Parts: sequence; C-alpha cells; structure tokens
Amino acid sequence: MAEVKRRAPKARVYVVGYPAILPAGGSGCAADLTLAPGDATYLHDKEQQLNAELRKRAQEAGAGYVDTYKPSVGRDACSGRDTRWIEPLLPSLPAAPMHPDERGARGIADAVLHTVGTPR
Repeated sequence: MAEVKRRAPKARVYVVGYPAILPAGGSGCAADLTLAPGDATYLHDKEQQLNAELRKRAQEAGAGYVDTYKPSVGRDACSGRDTRWIEPLLPSLPAAPMHPDERGARGIADAVLHTVGTPR
C-alpha cells in the first residue's frame, strides 16, 4: 500500500471481497457439486473467514472494502440457473467453473460502484 500511495497519492484503493460461492447451510449442492452438506458448510465458513481477513487487512492498510457477499446471498453456485451468480463445476452459462457468470459480474460491479459512490 505504501508504494501505491507513493506513486498515486490521491488514489482511492479498494479490496473486493468474494461473493457467496456456496450456501451457508450447504443445501442444494449435492446435484451440481457433489458436495455433502457438511463439506459445503465447511467451505462456506472458510470463505467467510477469508472475507473477514480481507476486510481487516484493507482497513489496516487504509483501503476501502467492497462487500460482494451480502448482495450475492442466495445466488451461489448451488442456486438455480436463472438466479445464480456463480456457476457450478459444470457451468451451464459462459463462465469458468466456480466463477461468476455474466449476472454475477454485473452484481459484483454494482457492489463496487455502490461502495465507491459512482452512479451506474
């Protein structure tokens, strides 16, 4: 962060967190991901820990944090094809496995724009 401030002293720096990749309860993951509910819950909890660490580190460095998790709840890889932001292991829409599809990319972009205060 010090190098960023040196090179661009007026820059606003943000760390973008991860969207909901898996549901909190692990429900609905058996068909598309072949994950047991306990495994999905474990991975979900690890993602929550990662986002908490990213938020903490951003604050310590004087950067902003963009929460993409909250707007993506219910739109994880185990959600229905018409609502999800994250594609499952075998994507049905153009996207890499376990990565945002077009809907997810737009949702994440909206979260960034909302946080930085730029109207879309």
